[in-house]
Amino acid sequence: MSEPKTVASLYSEFLEEKKLNRRFELSGYYIGYGAYVISLGIVFGFKNENPLFAAMFFFGLFTRASSLMIGRVFLVPKVFLGLLSSEISERDSSWETIQTHKEEILGRLGRNIFGWNDSSQLYSMNEKELAEFVQKNTSINWRKIGRIFLFFYIPIAIFVSYLTVYAWFT
Repeated sequence: MSEPKTVASLYSEFLEEKKLNRRFELSGYYIGYGAYVISLGIVFGFKNENPLFAAMFFFGLFTRASSLMIGRVFLVPKVFLGLLSSEISERDSSWETIQTHKEEILGRLGRNIFGWNDSSQLYSMNEKELAEFVQKNTSINWRKIGRIFLFFYIPIAIFVSYLTVYAWFT
């Protein structure tokens, strides 16, 4: 059995998850728009016409569309998943962390789920209501789907880069 996590460790895990989310969002922007710039730069800047260069443009589209998955993977911060645990100590430490850093943690959940709409109902929920709310929003395991998607995305990225380099040198 593992030791129960403390408020400080759960909060630092929350901050790390927030940084990781931001890194994935930025990499989606840079890779997606970078692919556009590369493909359009080759075709219009260097006047090099090869149908294989379209692969890079479509890879940019694919990357920007798959950036929507980043939002789904990081929709509910991990600290809320502790509320669904069967261990009482884990639930209690998660609830204590949420209450200690209420504005930041509930604010992030509210922005992720409600966007610009009013999320004030989250602040008045008790532990049981919040656990039910989290359960409803995590019925699909997007974290697992995201890992599987990354398993397919990386070979596609390598293959499209290969096609672009191959088209450039032929």
